[in-house]
Amino acid sequence: MKIILASIFLFFGTVVFCQNGSPLPAGARGMAMGNTGVSNSDIHSIFSNIAGIAWLEGTQFAIFGEQRFAGTGISNLAVGAAHALGSGTFGISIQNYGISDYNEQKIGLSYARKLFDKLSMGVQFDFLNTRITNYGSTAVFTFEIGFLAPINKELTVGARIYSPMRVEITEEEDVPGLLGVGFSYHPSKKVFFNGEVEKGIDTDLSIRVGVEYQIHQVVSLRLGGAANPTLATFGLGFKISDQFNMDIATTYHQVLGISPGIGIRYGLKNSLRVKGR
Repeated sequence: MKIILASIFLFFGTVVFCQNGSPLPAGARGMAMGNTGVSNSDIHSIFSNIAGIAWLEGTQFAIFGEQRFAGTGISNLAVGAAHALGSGTFGISIQNYGISDYNEQKIGLSYARKLFDKLSMGVQFDFLNTRITNYGSTAVFTFEIGFLAPINKELTVGARIYSPMRVEITEEEDVPGLLGVGFSYHPSKKVFFNGEVEKGIDTDLSIRVGVEYQIHQVVSLRLGGAANPTLATFGLGFKISDQFNMDIATTYHQVLGISPGIGIRYGLKNSLRVKGR
């Protein structure tokens, strides 16, 4: 029975391109906006593009949980923290994905800083562990690099390179190298657009888009979509206070169904959110 469950899980992972080291959604805001985030600069950048944390101030935390394809028992859990110092911002993230008999963990240690007024760079070292009951576990190390450039008050572009060097998980499988490029457009205080593309060495081009609209001072509506895999996304954001935000999101896959997610973001005193909050 355990072998059957693990096989089913591997099938699910292959369908959505998220197994054995591939970056997973970690943040309900980006999840609701088509799983975008490579050009954002909030605490969730610690999961989507490490260069984004260079623009944070103070100390910030994020907690995220997702139930993959409701009813399957597959969960995606993540926590992250970033602390800004004079020279740059340090971060740590921990992510766990899977079921009881198949489990993937990722631990990332990161550092990002502004190179110029209009450019930041970040590097993250990742420890990846895959465990299958009765088959043991495999651990590998890799790294990722990110860049973020706020062109002006309205437009920001970002890029992320994940596992650029060949890292073997097994003799037949490598950590999937990925390149993501995207932009954020903020034409007004109430409207925020994201768009990005991602290409893996062995996967087709993925296209993702999302929009956020502030319908009230404390409530934001988010919509998005993606191609390859095809997803429709939806969510809401709630500004509880200047330091505390809560986000909820749902993605819909036409074959595998609905995946609900929820997250919270918290900043200590003097932690100010910047563009792409």
